[in-house]
Amino acid sequence: MRKLLFPTCLLLFVFNAIHAQHTFELNVNYGVAGNFQLDYEQPQSEVPGGFVSFYNKNFLGSIGGIEFQWNIKDSKASIGVSYDRESHIGEKNYSQLIGNDTYLEIIDFKLRHINEMYSIFYKRRLSEKLLLTGGAFFVNPKMQEIEYYTNAFINSTQTIATLVSIQERNGSNSNLVDAGFFIGAEYYFYKSGKFQVGIQSRLFHTTSLGVFETITLTPKLRYTF
Repeated sequence: MRKLLFPTCLLLFVFNAIHAQHTFELNVNYGVAGNFQLDYEQPQSEVPGGFVSFYNKNFLGSIGGIEFQWNIKDSKASIGVSYDRESHIGEKNYSQLIGNDTYLEIIDFKLRHINEMYSIFYKRRLSEKLLLTGGAFFVNPKMQEIEYYTNAFINSTQTIATLVSIQERNGSNSNLVDAGFFIGAEYYFYKSGKFQVGIQSRLFHTTSLGVFETITLTPKLRYTF
């Protein structure tokens, strides 16, 4: 016990010293996301005969996130880390005879696109209510897709057949991982004790695409301790 006494006291002293110079925040948000990159189905007139794909999801979806933030004392700067989960759905209805004895029917089937984003960020307080933010993020997409080929070459059997493929492409099976940066702003309009309520907007740019991918607008709850 005596051996643990000194490091424990030292740890408490360091924590109290850090807390005296900084305040911390735990923030949560949930709202609307618009994704510019989900309309990637090709018209059937532009693809090889016998191939049909179902990829598209709705532009509007949802996003929710949680942040842990350090506010530097006597400074307008903050740094932190966050996790966000963006979700979009595309409802599919389709029926077609795709072979002599094969009829494909899809009824009210919801395809999902999910982006899981892990970020580090910097914030600058312009006033008590308005903040600007920017940061870098790593994203792991999960993309559900349906395709069918009426004349597909099946490697395992060395035959030509009708192939229906239902899959979720992600980081583990298709190496669908990426990174980028984001910019945004926050405005707080209500305060009660250590809690504040506001609204947040962010714009995400993905490196591999070279364009802005997602824009968000979310109510936000902030707790300072």
